[in-house]
Amino acid sequence: MTDTSHDLASGSGFGKGYDYPPGAGERWRARGQARVKGAAKGVLRAVLGAVGAVDALLHPQFRRPALTPATFHPRRILVIRTDLLGDVVMTLPALHALRLAYPAARIDLAVLPANVALLRDQPGIDRIIACDPEGWLGGVFNAQQRAQLRGAIRELRAQHYDLAISVCGEWAGVVARLSGARRRVGFAGEAYPHFLTDPVPGRRFALGMHEVDYGLALAERAGGSVAPIGDPARLPRLHVPDAARERVRALLAARGISPDRPLVALHAGSGNGQAKRWPLPSWARLADILLDHADATVVLIGAPSDAPLAQTVLRRMHAPARAIDLTGQTTLPELAALLQICAVVVTGDSGPLHVAEAVGTPVVALHGPTNPAESGPVDPHSVILRRAIWCAPCYDSRATAECRFGNPLCMKGIAPAEVAAATRALLHPACDIVGRG
Repeated sequence: MTDTSHDLASGSGFGKGYDYPPGAGERWRARGQARVKGAAKGVLRAVLGAVGAVDALLHPQFRRPALTPATFHPRRILVIRTDLLGDVVMTLPALHALRLAYPAARIDLAVLPANVALLRDQPGIDRIIACDPEGWLGGVFNAQQRAQLRGAIRELRAQHYDLAISVCGEWAGVVARLSGARRRVGFAGEAYPHFLTDPVPGRRFALGMHEVDYGLALAERAGGSVAPIGDPARLPRLHVPDAARERVRALLAARGISPDRPLVALHAGSGNGQAKRWPLPSWARLADILLDHADATVVLIGAPSDAPLAQTVLRRMHAPARAIDLTGQTTLPELAALLQICAVVVTGDSGPLHVAEAVGTPVVALHGPTNPAESGPVDPHSVILRRAIWCAPCYDSRATAECRFGNPLCMKGIAPAEVAAATRALLHPACDIVGRG
């Protein structure tokens, strides 16, 4: 039997499973897996809900003062955002709002281990904690990992947090409860029963707000000083360390990149579903157009796992030697420094989109299965391109973004010439006019 995965990746630009509708067997397997997963979640919710109910009976709290700077004076605050890189970046305005309200408090941020490096030197954050609660389940059957887990929980509780804010679902709520914090804020629809002391009605992706605004809603419930709509304080902002800037300058100089030509970064990857990816042949065509007509240097960026995608883009270009491939060659702080010196970043709905915006670089964002009103750029200088077909957007956060029809036309319908025009308009704003958002 011939392996067609390479042909699919080379032909469609999406990878195995696309350009062909899923077969009956595959559809039944997917439905079965979804039902099993849903049943397991239901059992877990019932068990942990019972635990929460018992704890609430044993430790009743009859009077809770309002969470405002006038009535609540926390010494230690824990914010939990243990999910993807872009989501963590979009939580920064909420952290800023908390810092304004509680300037004397110590504010810690719990993130996945992979995201620690980017946040380590951010102003207003006192400590970054590496935390992977979903990974805890895999360690319950190993004695050594159980011991490490118990040690991590003891260390968390030893901080004596006064306030914990769960920003990203049920597992973050578990961490908030395990922290022992006296007050725990989060969305009621994203927490196990009785795990929060100050729940906010609803859940993300059901209230019709942007991810930044979800975080700000929780910060406001916790007494944070939230800026009004339109205020620049609502935009994510990242501080780039000088050391990272110096390393990026050296990296670019070693590749012979002139500082006089504008840099355009292209990111073809997506860690949360293939349907969010623009076809690789389209990326190659875009790179060729920019190199021929935009008077810019094209740089391919991404994580080490994106390297095969970048190599496919280069193979499909007419003049691949003119592009610079830095995929997998930068740490997260260095990626932020690289994006900061770029004139424009072109990307799908992925982490680099939000990192680029947070360092002040205009973005051309390509959206398909995800709703840009919930996860797209928030800076008015950025441009959103999408095809509003009947089934898009379809992503609802319960699984990775995959096309149920095996043919993501929402991404295929975005033409390279259209993306090139939007990019050139940001490079040369006096020459082109493009539609915003």
